[in-house]
Amino acid sequence: MITTAPASAGIPRRSEARHDAMLRRIRSEYREMPGHALSVRQAERMWNLPHNECERLLRELVDAGFLSRTEVGLFVRADAGRLGA
Repeated sequence: MITTAPASAGIPRRSEARHDAMLRRIRSEYREMPGHALSVRQAERMWNLPHNECERLLRELVDAGFLSRTEVGLFVRADAGRLGA
């Protein structure tokens, strides 16, 4: 018996691929600009992302130890204080 997946079966994979691509892009830009300090609203505009998606991506990078959040709510590289002058 041959079964076919519904047409929507590929959507989660595309969404996951886009998510991973955005994580790579954000990491890349923070690596290129180590002094980067962005609020969620600034990040939304910079990467043209909806608020919830942007927050989720930034939170994932904080949880992974790549970013940290300052007392005033800006997202910076977690190693920003250890980079030297």
